[in-house]
Amino acid sequence: MKTYVMEKMPEKFWQELERLNLTTFFSEKEDIKAEIIIIRTKTQFDSKLIDKFPNLKLIIRAGSGFDNIDVLYAKSKGIEVCNTPEANAYSAYEHTLSMIFALIKNLQFGKQEIKSGKWKDKHPGNWEIPELKILVVGLGRVGTRVAKAMKFLGADVKAVDPELSQEEWQKKDVTPIHYIKGLEWCNLVTYHCPLYSDTFHYFNQEVLQIINKPIWLVNAARGKIVDFEAVKLGLKKEKLLGAALDVFEKEPWEADSIIDDPRLVVTPHTGAFSTAAKNRMSVECVEVWRNFVQNSLVISPVDLRFINKFI
Repeated sequence: MKTYVMEKMPEKFWQELERLNLTTFFSEKEDIKAEIIIIRTKTQFDSKLIDKFPNLKLIIRAGSGFDNIDVLYAKSKGIEVCNTPEANAYSAYEHTLSMIFALIKNLQFGKQEIKSGKWKDKHPGNWEIPELKILVVGLGRVGTRVAKAMKFLGADVKAVDPELSQEEWQKKDVTPIHYIKGLEWCNLVTYHCPLYSDTFHYFNQEVLQIINKPIWLVNAARGKIVDFEAVKLGLKKEKLLGAALDVFEKEPWEADSIIDDPRLVVTPHTGAFSTAAKNRMSVECVEVWRNFVQNSLVISPVDLRFINKFI
């Protein structure tokens, strides 16, 4: 099947195709006769773009998120939509842990103190893991890893995930809690949920008012889950001890003066930027293609539980 690779893929992807003698089916040149299209994060695959390809049978989202695809419209046209959900999970989990440690060990403060020549004269007290009461919002592939790791290290962990059954909660061995109750309980919240109507600006200025004691905030999921204006207000009013963000509502984020606040840790959406994650994504992507074309199987179809809630 003719396959149009719409966005730049890692070298490992092309190496895998060459190894399997499949390169003749793939092209980076636009082809409206394409039957399969591969995208990543930049392409907004809306109904207009879907209609541009009348022979389209499969959209492969190389990566885990798929809020940039009009999945309902694609399904109405008989087009399958798949992703590579396992590829980025480990890297995103590690990135989250690194952000948590950067916050509680005040790494940004340390850098500024050295730059200013003040050494550690005004360094705030660092925290230890057992002091943390962590609210994990979204207990999927990444959130589950974060919860288990932090529990193992000694933190108290509770989680929010309305999609899990009682049996799934028992398997994950994490205490469930309501979102608002969890924010009142925790001193660190980390977001790992998908972006849809219910989670758009899940952390906002109204939620900020509910917080009765300062907390840390981490977001390595989707930028629009957290209202950045609420983050800035939270830092200003000292309702946030600090915030670590790998994702933003608009990317690339144009940094403003808050970038100099040592309580803020930011990275340019690099949570899944490891070589290993890119290699896994490449291999998974090819496997999705092979199963569809050679075995008439749809593997890794997108999770339809949230489709009718997407914004």
